[in-house]
Amino acid sequence: MIEYSVVVTAPSGLHTRPCAQLCNFAKNYAGKIEIIRGEKNANLKSMFKVMSMGIKNGMEVIIRVEGDNEQEMAQSVVEFIRNIKD
Repeated sequence: MIEYSVVVTAPSGLHTRPCAQLCNFAKNYAGKIEIIRGEKNANLKSMFKVMSMGIKNGMEVIIRVEGDNEQEMAQSVVEFIRNIKD
């Protein structure tokens, strides 16, 4: 298991469109990927669960990855989050 911290920089946070893009991106990986904010966590492959977390611009989240190629998966997801522009 590996964890990375990342700050969401998308101007509107993880609203519908960027959330859908992120979840679809995460589905490309076979491993388990979670997003954590405070006491809440969600499977990153579940759009509705991620959206229910209310992640906004400037919030720090943790990406937790388990499975083959954890390092590559985690870095790809973190980079994707950093590059969401809305």
